[in-house]
Amino acid sequence: MGGASPISSLRAGLSAAALTTTLVCTVLSTLHGCSKPAPPAPSDLFAQAQAQEDGTNGPPNIDAAVTLYERAAEGRNLGAIHRLIALHRSGWNGRQPNRVALQRWLGEAAQLGDADCALELAGIVARGNGVSTDEVDATRWYRLAAEAGSVEGALRFGLRLADGIGTAKDTAAARGWLEKGVNADPALAARRLGMLLSEGAIGSSNDGEAARWMRMAAERGDAIAQHRLGQFLIEGRGCALDAGEAVVWFRLAADGDLTDAQVSLALALRDGVGVKTDASEAIAWLERAAAKGSPVAQLLAARMYDDGDQVARDPVRAAALYAMASAQGSVVASVSLGMLQSAGDGVARDPQAAAKLFLGAAERGDPDAQLMLGRLLLAGEGVQQNPREAAAWFSKASDAGLADAQYELARMYEFGSGVTADSAQCNALYRSAAEQGLPDACYVLGWRYDHGQGLPESDLEAAAWYRAAAEQGVPHAKLQLGVLYERGDGLPQNDAVAAQLYLDASEQGLDWAQFFLGQMYRRGAGVPYDMIAAYAWLNLSASAGNPSAAHERNQLRGKMTKEDIAKAQDLSLRLLKVSPEEALQNRQRYLPPGQRKLGVSQASTLQPTESTRRAIGADDSGRGSGNSGSGSGRSRSSGSGRAPKTPSIPR
Repeated sequence: MGGASPISSLRAGLSAAALTTTLVCTVLSTLHGCSKPAPPAPSDLFAQAQAQEDGTNGPPNIDAAVTLYERAAEGRNLGAIHRLIALHRSGWNGRQPNRVALQRWLGEAAQLGDADCALELAGIVARGNGVSTDEVDATRWYRLAAEAGSVEGALRFGLRLADGIGTAKDTAAARGWLEKGVNADPALAARRLGMLLSEGAIGSSNDGEAARWMRMAAERGDAIAQHRLGQFLIEGRGCALDAGEAVVWFRLAADGDLTDAQVSLALALRDGVGVKTDASEAIAWLERAAAKGSPVAQLLAARMYDDGDQVARDPVRAAALYAMASAQGSVVASVSLGMLQSAGDGVARDPQAAAKLFLGAAERGDPDAQLMLGRLLLAGEGVQQNPREAAAWFSKASDAGLADAQYELARMYEFGSGVTADSAQCNALYRSAAEQGLPDACYVLGWRYDHGQGLPESDLEAAAWYRAAAEQGVPHAKLQLGVLYERGDGLPQNDAVAAQLYLDASEQGLDWAQFFLGQMYRRGAGVPYDMIAAYAWLNLSASAGNPSAAHERNQLRGKMTKEDIAKAQDLSLRLLKVSPEEALQNRQRYLPPGQRKLGVSQASTLQPTESTRRAIGADDSGRGSGNSGSGSGRSRSSGSGRAPKTPSIPR
């Protein structure tokens, strides 16, 4: 048979068609990507994760849900990120919270503009809550929160700009952000705005606007703002001066336990500013603030107790409070405590402990401490006596303008103690101290004019300086001024004025004043003639060791009855207005400083050396002789009768 059968032809056609179909399907499949299914969308993954967590299609499976949440979060699905934040914050299936993961997902949410997450992350990083503290990073997150519209973020970012925390300080920008964040914490924002404006941190100071912001904060209960507003009112800064309202705000803040306000309230009560004076309430507030550790309150309360200022003097309590403030670095308290220790007032006398306190404060540049340390070195109390070192410390305090130190150094130059005697230098120092009104310097400068000691002799200058000292109660100045009045030297002659000046000095224990007053009673010059009074004053002067007075008294004895002598002797026991010890101190007030010790060099340059530090710090140091300066005074002989032109009165 010559041709193909019909069946064979049919089979061949079907095979060709199948092949064609297969090829077409392969091509279409390739063109449509049918070889790899499309990945699920983040929203689908989030939905699947929720179903896994909720157990919608079977038992809940949080681990599987977390995996799906992470896949959705990587696709920037904010809902998934929020669930991861919640899960990592609390932990699940017995797992502990994961701070690192929490920080990561909070950051992802913040980058997507979630202000709350940015704020939370900033707080975590700023506090170092489970992560390392990073102020720069914290400020960046606060800024993101602020820029995303968070008022809390605006406030926190503004505060950081104001203080320069984690960013450059920018008070102008801080003001804008604080104003945007004022609703987050009106009291805090208003107070900080008030402070920036009052301190001139934003251009020139604006006290009026500052006071407005401060009042806004104060009225919302901010204790710091209440105290600052009180200060504005008591000073009349940016508002009308009103001390009464100031005290009201001080009291509110003090009741809120703000120690600065307690101190301000105490001062107002102590001084009667805006309120009736009440020292007992004042000291109570100071004690309350002192107990909380306020060195200012400790110092102020100590001063009140030390001086007996409106309260009973209590040096024991004063010393305790000074010690508290000193331990917190108060130089003034250290010096004051040292003074009590040096005198044994309220505490056991301990010159060595005082010297250590004075040294610490002196090395920090405190002139009062330098003065007190110099005095201990000069006297040899608490440290080995060393006039040269004393002069060096006096010099430092003198250069700082301290009148007492200028006076002490002048005395050393006058007597050549620790330094080479130098009349010109001592006069310059005496004058500098006298021009500051120091009574002793006024007296000595007058004496040097009176006696031509390195200065031209001048009764007029002497009288002027004696008067300046006498008006401040210096008994020696009253004595010398009385001599000028009695003699009529530089002043109009006036026995009555002279007698009154002699009386004032006599009652303070000056034997030469007693001698001259006795002579005036004996003559009836300036006072009524009175042999009993004359004998009494001469007897008192003689008992102080004045030989001229003893001679004149003995002459009177032969002219008086035994009864009159007994009356005079009894009277002499009641004439002094000071104790015998105080009278002796008054008589020795101007003796030379200390005793010049053999072998002590007198350097021309005055700089403290390490010897003082070593002496004070050594275990066996500070046990000096205690010599307080017992050198002999200078005197010239005098006879009886009127005061001589140059009386024999020790300086």
